[in-house]
Amino acid sequence: MNKPSSNQSRIIRACRIVAVNLGLLLAGALVAELIFGSWVIGENYGTLVIPKNFTRVFDVDSLYGGGRILYKRDEHGLRGRYRSPSEIDILTIGGSTTNEIFIDEDSTWSAIIAREFKAAGRPVTVVNAGVDGQSTVGNIKNFELWFPMIPGLKARYVLALLGVNDAAVIKSSDEYFAGPFQKLKQDRMVDLLRPSKQYLINNSALYALFRNVRGMIRARDAKLVHSTKSYDGSEWRAPAAPPNIERKERELKNGLDQYEQRLRELARRIRAFGAEPIYVTQHRPSYRICDGRVLGRVADDGRVDLSEFETLMAVNRRTMAVCRDVKAICIDLAAELFFTDGDHYDQLHTSPKGSEKMGKYLFGKLRSLFIM
Repeated sequence: MNKPSSNQSRIIRACRIVAVNLGLLLAGALVAELIFGSWVIGENYGTLVIPKNFTRVFDVDSLYGGGRILYKRDEHGLRGRYRSPSEIDILTIGGSTTNEIFIDEDSTWSAIIAREFKAAGRPVTVVNAGVDGQSTVGNIKNFELWFPMIPGLKARYVLALLGVNDAAVIKSSDEYFAGPFQKLKQDRMVDLLRPSKQYLINNSALYALFRNVRGMIRARDAKLVHSTKSYDGSEWRAPAAPPNIERKERELKNGLDQYEQRLRELARRIRAFGAEPIYVTQHRPSYRICDGRVLGRVADDGRVDLSEFETLMAVNRRTMAVCRDVKAICIDLAAELFFTDGDHYDQLHTSPKGSEKMGKYLFGKLRSLFIM
């Protein structure tokens, strides 16, 4: 039997060393996953599509000249500072105008509310559970698929910033949803197409480390998914005919009726969760309200279109009507707080200046709940 040559021996030894090192790496990775991941210990979020253990630094100079901002979601997918999930005073829910992904941790309207209470000598814990794109369909699903997964989660109040996303999906009377609780793409809470990948994302410690390191590396060149175009500097003019919200309500009756069903169900879910609901209306920046007059943006062809205003006001009216009927706490922000240039960085989302306005306004409305 021929003995292996010296070259063959070296190759065999090298292969053994590589195999041993790979084995040690795999064993170490397995131990790390078992200790730091959520496969065995901790909350297993399955295929839930909610970012958690997520930290990013975004360069927002192109949005509002804000330099770099910090965006974080913790191990439960929540944003904000709190000692324990069982010690939350106000839990805020909504879509991207609540999540505020491109507003720094200390500058969101949720954070401003907490800051104002602290300055008034009565610290209040405000935690942000906003999810980009969520309508009331997703808000309701939060109480079924997400919040029960958070150990001990409790809140005294759940504040829902409502209207914009539901207005975007409410159809006219002959084009409305197949049902009031039909899930839309933006309200998807679990990944049914890639369940294995989402399961890995939610539970793997090493994947979480990789994702955060990758995000930090990409931060300086972050591609912002929100628009960089705002309405600042536009020409504003009153239309030839005033906005007709009553006509819009008739046009959207079926969609508004289904929206009402969701509002009632959301209030029921919030109370079953052990909290009191707070419903808040909101604006879009595609119009201006000055001295009681509604002004629309003058388009390139000279037209003034207030259809977005009419639709959102119809939604806001229904929000407040249902809110009063279910005896929730009703804050008609859209009737009392008005925005101007610099308050939004794109065609929907508030800048730090706009978020500051919202936070201070909401603090004033919520103050009596905590300060006698």
